[in-house]
Amino acid sequence: MSGFVLIVFAAALIVRGVMRIRKPTWGSLYKMWNIKYGSEPDSDYIRYIKSSGIPLVVLGSIVLAFGILMVMF
Repeated sequence: MSGFVLIVFAAALIVRGVMRIRKPTWGSLYKMWNIKYGSEPDSDYIRYIKSSGIPLVVLGSIVLAFGILMVMF
């Protein structure tokens, strides 16, 4: 893959991870919960969505570093 594609992919991962951390009720998992159960999700479920954003940010940062290195060399 070219470095620019990796950088764009990394930006998408980082944005998605930050959105899960900052606004866990914005994503599709929350909407799917509302459709399926018709109520608000439990606080444990919201905490799970927030914690799943951390690996996305870390993975996005690693991919971003590789993308920048590929562009430079």
